[in-house]
Amino acid sequence: MSKELERMLKLGTLFLALFVLNMLFLKWLSVIGFVIHFSEISYLVPPLLSVIVLSMIEKKRSMKTT
Repeated sequence: MSKELERMLKLGTLFLALFVLNMLFLKWLSVIGFVIHFSEISYLVPPLLSVIVLSMIEKKRSMKTT
């Protein structure tokens, strides 16, 4: 498997895992009594930003090793 495809699979899996964890965390907060207004932004933005930052860190780290 090519390195680029492997990298994209890692990032996709990471985004999916963070998305599910974010959903579970927001649901848990609403169950214990916090009033939360769910929208696309509250579900998608935190995992998306973390994946972008981690991919930039990984790219910088891989450039240093080569």
